[in-house]
Amino acid sequence: MCFRDHFVDLNRLRLHYCQWGAIDAPPVLLLHGGSAHAHWWDLFAGAVADRYRVIALDLRGHGDSAYADPPAYRIADYASDVEALVDHLGVPGFHLIGHSLGAMIAGAFAVARRECLLSLTLVDAQMRFTAAGVRYLQRLARFPRLTYPDRETAVHRFRVLPTQTSATRDVIEQMGTWALRENSNGRWVLKFDRAALGQLEPVDLLPALAALDVPMCLVRGQHSTVLTHERVSAILTQLPQARLVEIADAHHHVMLDNPTAFTRAVGAFIDAVKV
Repeated sequence: MCFRDHFVDLNRLRLHYCQWGAIDAPPVLLLHGGSAHAHWWDLFAGAVADRYRVIALDLRGHGDSAYADPPAYRIADYASDVEALVDHLGVPGFHLIGHSLGAMIAGAFAVARRECLLSLTLVDAQMRFTAAGVRYLQRLARFPRLTYPDRETAVHRFRVLPTQTSATRDVIEQMGTWALRENSNGRWVLKFDRAALGQLEPVDLLPALAALDVPMCLVRGQHSTVLTHERVSAILTQLPQARLVEIADAHHHVMLDNPTAFTRAVGAFIDAVKV
């Protein structure tokens, strides 16, 4: 099913989101991971749009949403955009699904606005940022910005981060197509604002999430090195209300690596939630 592009001015930024499905269907809001974009969700969104109104936001500084100037890329900044979008759209209750950084933002939103949620799905995320992890991202932010002479080269060179993936080359190149733009010098660059990597802070969302009674699903890629078995065990100790789903033949980018199994599992979870 085809998506529809929308732009809206919120929190002094022009934000972009994609929408699938009927406007009066139960809403599902999707939040992508760091350095990604809304189209990370294309395969999932197209598969469930027959029964849901699916909304995939480009986070600030990502995809076709505007950069924050001066940079403002803390979890609270992103969560504020989600709150503003939800209030703008006037959706009274919705399913919230976040991947990686998007799961952290989803968790922060859930703690602040539990009354909005029908369910919460956290995809391959540790649900914390450690001091060491933050330092690693800050180092990445200082790397030089890569440029490419033409669109074809840029798409061919595009890689996901982390780089481990079992997604087909066609899927990766499709993600690259949406991730790139031509700059004023005629060179091709990633749309994503690298400054976003340097502003995250150490945080652990699990204590606050433990108090939520919302239906909750934790999704892990079978081969993920981000959400290890040890970390899953620690999370489930603090979130015994969460249902764990492991997607076979998938790494961190679960919805790209095994979209059929991901859609089946997450679709079944939200379908079963009593509205």
